[in-house]
Amino acid sequence: MTSPAFLHRRSPVFAGRSMASSSSPLVTRVGLRVLEQGGNAMDAAVAMAGMLALVEPMMSGLGGDTMVLVWSAKEQKVLGLNGSGRAPSGASLESIGSVPVMPEHGAASITIPGAVDGWCALLERFGTQSLQQLWEPVIAYASEGYVVGESIAGFWDLGSKLLGPGAPIQLGELLLPNRTAPQPGQLIRLPQLAATLELVAREGRQGFYEGSVAEAIATTISTGGVHTTLEDVAAQQHRAEWVEPLNVGYRGRQVLGMPPNCQGVVALHALGILDGLPVASMNEAERLHHQIEAIRLGFELAIDVVGEPTPEMLEQVRQSLSVKGLSAARSRISNRARPGTRPQGANSGDTSYVCAVDGDGNAVSLMTSISGLFGSGLVAGDTGVLLNNRAAQFSSQTGHPNALAAGHRPRHSILPAMVLRDGLPEFLMGVIGGNAHPQGLTQILVNALDLGMNPQQAVDAPRFKLIMQSGAVHIDPQINLEVGNELVARGHQLGDSYGFVGFKGGAQMVRIHRDDQGQCTSLEAGVDHRLDGVALGF
Repeated sequence: MTSPAFLHRRSPVFAGRSMASSSSPLVTRVGLRVLEQGGNAMDAAVAMAGMLALVEPMMSGLGGDTMVLVWSAKEQKVLGLNGSGRAPSGASLESIGSVPVMPEHGAASITIPGAVDGWCALLERFGTQSLQQLWEPVIAYASEGYVVGESIAGFWDLGSKLLGPGAPIQLGELLLPNRTAPQPGQLIRLPQLAATLELVAREGRQGFYEGSVAEAIATTISTGGVHTTLEDVAAQQHRAEWVEPLNVGYRGRQVLGMPPNCQGVVALHALGILDGLPVASMNEAERLHHQIEAIRLGFELAIDVVGEPTPEMLEQVRQSLSVKGLSAARSRISNRARPGTRPQGANSGDTSYVCAVDGDGNAVSLMTSISGLFGSGLVAGDTGVLLNNRAAQFSSQTGHPNALAAGHRPRHSILPAMVLRDGLPEFLMGVIGGNAHPQGLTQILVNALDLGMNPQQAVDAPRFKLIMQSGAVHIDPQINLEVGNELVARGHQLGDSYGFVGFKGGAQMVRIHRDDQGQCTSLEAGVDHRLDGVALGF
């Protein structure tokens, strides 16, 4: 059995009616400040998203994308918001030549950023405070400086090494003049980004998608070899889409995720398969085996089907989540590991997640990302905006549903999650790290609903990570050797145990406790020990 030591690392955080949670104490404090001053959960989420651009610049920022699940207490329903960007007009399979996978850095890896448009859309529909109000502390931190946390310093160092000495000189603005990563506790100032934040806070999406910032984005991508016009950038305005979330039943709840182009179907498909199995009564190796196989099937579905959404694609995904579709998938699982991988599933990425609940009952689960560590490695002129490498997640194969094409959005790894019980939110949760997102979501929900763990235990518990490129399974070193040996006996190929470099999957979970009338009685939050995060409430 797994050692129970992990259960005692940290207690869950309890609060009465309002909560903010993130992977950074500074980010959470910004969100809590909004809630304390009377803002709602949507306001708090946008404030935290802006702060993430500073404290986790290798993972998220204005040059990335966002996806959001929102519970509107007034409307008594969940809405999805897709703020993902599209490939510029000069993007094409012909332009990248015959390559097995998309480039991971440089102009060919960039899509037009969608995050700012998404955050503005969220505020326009639900916000009670202006972007200027919400980002006032963010701009101050960017100008005056903030202190780097330990885990983020590690990711900063990792990202700078991956980009190497050939990284563009502008990236020095996000590293240091001597091109080395900051140490934990070091003060960092980002004056160029502060000026851009101030401009966008004052002018809204127009300050980002038109004028000097838009020109810097278009020029940077075009100079890198992918023709991009000001019209390409401006066209991203008002393209954030309000969408109906997908859902699947699990242990008497509804688990919600974003539809394509998001690969949220991976977690939903896996959970739907597991819902028909006695997971709680299995021993650890048997339980992990079935989770691995269910997740593998979910990835195969997403990799084969998901890309720029079409009605046919959406129907195929819905059918996969039907009782008949899930039963058929469940029948494909045996006591042996299934062979076969999907090399196009090499969907790496680094992401930031925040969630918030307010006293009126509104709840927001928000994820934002520039994709890989330090994204494309390109900064848009002197704006301080690091551009994403989300286009690396397109397929380079002609005819594939996820094939690169101008104006299309790639299969997207970021997937905020929410769970309803009796039609009301019970859990908000998110797991960072590209293909670790759906894997982590599946495992922490199994921990909570099958194994009876509280949110802190659920996110701290040892996890595995399936590598779709190779089919190997990486397991947390806290999982006992005997369990690993049994997985090998079932035909699984075990990769290296997690170290810092190999780990992706920092998780957060907030549980909303209710009385018999559905009224919130308390909030309970867990924040993964693997990152610097904290949850705070009142």
